[in-house]
Amino acid sequence: MKPFLYQIAGLFYKEYGADVSRLAFIFPNRRAGLFFQKYLSEVAEKPLFSPTILTINDLFIQLSGKQTADHISMLFVLYDIYIRQSGSTETFDEFLYWGEMLLNDFDDVDKYMVNARMLFTNVTDLKEIESDFSFLTEDQIAAIRTFWSSFYPKNDAPNQQSFLAVWQILYALYAELREALAAEGRGYEGMIFREVVEGLEKGQSYDLPYDKVVFVGLNALSTSEERFLSQLQKLDIADFYWDYASDKVRDTNNKASYFVERNLRNFPSQLNLESSDEEKTAEIEVIGIPSGIGQAKQVYSLLEELCDQKEMNSEEALRTAIILPDENLLVPVLNAIPEQIRRINVTMGYPLAGTPIASLMEYVLALQKNVRYVDRQPVFYFRDVFPILNHRYISATDPAIIASLVKDIAENNKIYINHEELGKTPLLNILFTPVTDVSGFSNYLIRLLQELNKVTGRAEEEEDEDKCQRSTDIEQEFIFHYFTTVNRLKDIMLEAGVEMKIDTYFRLLKRITDTITIPFQGEPLSGLQVMGVLETRALDFDRLIILSMNEGIFPLRKAANSFIPYNLRRGFGLPTYEHQDSVWAYHFYRLIYRADHVSLLYDTRNNGLQTGEVSRFVHQLRYHYEVPMKRKLVVYNVSSSKTPPLEVKKSEAVMKRLDNFCRNGEMAISASAINTYLDCPLKFYFSVVEGVKEEEEVSETIESSMFGTILHKVMEDLYKPLCGKMVTADLLKLIRKDTPLLTDAIARAFAKEFFKTDVIRPLNGQNFLIGEMIRKYVLKILENDSKLTPFYYVESEKRMECLLALPGSQKEVRLKGFIDRIDQIGDTARIIDYKTGSGLSVFSSMESLFNKEEKERPKAIMQVFMYAWMYNNAKDRRGIIIKPGIYYMRTLFATLFDASVYYRPEREKRPVDDFAGYIDDFENGLKACLSEIFDPGVPFIQTPTGKACSYCPFKGICGK
Repeated sequence: MKPFLYQIAGLFYKEYGADVSRLAFIFPNRRAGLFFQKYLSEVAEKPLFSPTILTINDLFIQLSGKQTADHISMLFVLYDIYIRQSGSTETFDEFLYWGEMLLNDFDDVDKYMVNARMLFTNVTDLKEIESDFSFLTEDQIAAIRTFWSSFYPKNDAPNQQSFLAVWQILYALYAELREALAAEGRGYEGMIFREVVEGLEKGQSYDLPYDKVVFVGLNALSTSEERFLSQLQKLDIADFYWDYASDKVRDTNNKASYFVERNLRNFPSQLNLESSDEEKTAEIEVIGIPSGIGQAKQVYSLLEELCDQKEMNSEEALRTAIILPDENLLVPVLNAIPEQIRRINVTMGYPLAGTPIASLMEYVLALQKNVRYVDRQPVFYFRDVFPILNHRYISATDPAIIASLVKDIAENNKIYINHEELGKTPLLNILFTPVTDVSGFSNYLIRLLQELNKVTGRAEEEEDEDKCQRSTDIEQEFIFHYFTTVNRLKDIMLEAGVEMKIDTYFRLLKRITDTITIPFQGEPLSGLQVMGVLETRALDFDRLIILSMNEGIFPLRKAANSFIPYNLRRGFGLPTYEHQDSVWAYHFYRLIYRADHVSLLYDTRNNGLQTGEVSRFVHQLRYHYEVPMKRKLVVYNVSSSKTPPLEVKKSEAVMKRLDNFCRNGEMAISASAINTYLDCPLKFYFSVVEGVKEEEEVSETIESSMFGTILHKVMEDLYKPLCGKMVTADLLKLIRKDTPLLTDAIARAFAKEFFKTDVIRPLNGQNFLIGEMIRKYVLKILENDSKLTPFYYVESEKRMECLLALPGSQKEVRLKGFIDRIDQIGDTARIIDYKTGSGLSVFSSMESLFNKEEKERPKAIMQVFMYAWMYNNAKDRRGIIIKPGIYYMRTLFATLFDASVYYRPEREKRPVDDFAGYIDDFENGLKACLSEIFDPGVPFIQTPTGKACSYCPFKGICGK
């Protein structure tokens, strides 16, 4: 079937020949004009001058002589008028949202030629409606009466009063805005339309340099457009051609026919367009896919199928279109087009808001919004700094410096970072400069974008040109468009002189960028067509792939924000949602009419407001028109098979790593490492043998491990002056009462262990509360220690190292440990381990300490026993009794606190007051455990219990 525009081209060339160049053709969009020129050249089969090609908007602006006013500058003008008219103290921030709403309403009022004075009249007497609104139909008057009757006589509700207060000044705002714009030779679209129409109706002559103006493929006309066409019709210079060939578009039961009868009656065609006799029904397939990106992947399958059939030559590609009602799928679709299709034409343009530079600017705003001042110096929050440093534009400028900066912040746990620490390069120096006002923020963004463009270009020169030339060109194009947008907004703001917050400035900037698209360069009349729904107007394709055929997306379910209530809009003939429904229906049924094959893809997921329901148009085709269609549902085979157990065999390379823990090696195995092995041998392999560590992260809160570290440090510092001395109850009492001493010790421990700095600052916020918790624990430890006095304090954080020969092997394993505290009461040396978590103080057998399959294994006892064993082996301890003990913070406040370790083989338990009776059994258990670790025949396997998996950093690797 011949495309509609091809038929128009053939009709006019047959009628006018080469004189067709003296005509002007008006299309719904510029793309339709390009296709018309192509078809005209095919029909003519020889060179000829092209007729004038315009859109209806172009024609209005050409006739008016006015420039289209900038939307943002109009907002500033309207705000100024509103403040003067209302006497309000409302800020621009508060005005912005509904100011945009008013501009849209004023545009509608003019496009639909509504009497603004009557619309914005506060009708206090319902009888006035009959006399003053006689120019409206009975249905319209009924709609207006319905609205105002809800206000009177009861109009005392706060919302009604607020509405009426603004409603009473709307006409003054409307009139003054038009006057202000007209004085500058500017106007919004509706204002320009209205002035041209009113001029024609008053007999004003517009010198049109065309023999005839031909309107092609229009449909939903506003009142101003209708009256404009009518005036040109009276001048006998207009002709009209409507694409209403589809029986579904003409069906009066279909919303697509909303404008058909009226347009055909009011604006008939002068030449007869031959209707096609060929009856053709498109082959339609409906494909449900449980994913948005999955739709793009399905496009690949559909196009590849066409390519396999060798149909996709350049002409076939031009007759194939991918329609995207949801522009967010543009990039996934472009990535899904098969390589065989070399030529692609994208009509939509790439949204500036979706570019990397737009995301960087959002990070920059968050950074500037959250600037804090410490000692009158600006500092930046690490959560705002990291996204900027890790953004690909920034990290690519100087990877080594950026990486070292990120590492430094993470390793030193810097929550707030000052400008001097961050400004390592000229770009970073600009980026991390605090800005406090809007004028400064504009200049700040301009300098930032200029520097970013400079370093991006420099990076291109240093890289392989062939590899990154195109990518860098695109990135610089993005930066350039954002730069011009910021400059434009700066000029508008200077002109308006309105004060606003940085938040409002950025909202304005975002609104502008949301409307800007970066055009793709290409040959519009060659290759596969990728377009939005509105770009398809008046165009026809043989092969259609329409995505997002979901109810709410196609047709779009989006109520326009308006200050004018629904009943008043309906009463005065302004567009409502019914109008929108008819427009979408027309686009759909007209588009599929001449197609051979149509693939309709929709998302089947139920997610939030998304119901997964297919578009009403599919249901209409299936049930109302009984069109045969194939239905498919694409499903993904999700494997639910269990992950196979992971184990690491002790290869030669692994054994070589293990040798590093032996006599001549550089590493040593700690008690906590042995506990790790007993919890999970595979975790031991990753963390100890391979030395894989969790990525350093900045921590704002004190986690349990850090809590213990700080407590250890405080206790070490408090007892440090007492090392090698006798400790009495009076001495401990003095320490407990010395509040500044405790506060200083806690602050120093926080600075060293958590903030990783030598600068000691007072704690605040959550850290202050945690510091107070630590103070309570420390005071309780000192109180319990007082009951043991006098005792001799030997040492804190004692480092121990020793060698252990493995039985039946030449290996000697290096062991290490840090004993939290050693004190001596009489002839008994206590080996104390502080534990902030929970744990056991009782064990049933020495084997239970090394049993990997025991879920509640007494880990803390194994650890303190190893310290006791190492301390015993370090020197000749004859005459000294060694007693291991554990200070569990969770039992510290118990009435009868006891740090002893108990042995309970059966029912009765007894304290381990002398470790000498347990040394041999412990050493045998330790040797057996280490022998297993160094046995080449025993692989590192996953934990048999699974308890250690909860907080394991490697669970993503092993999948247990």
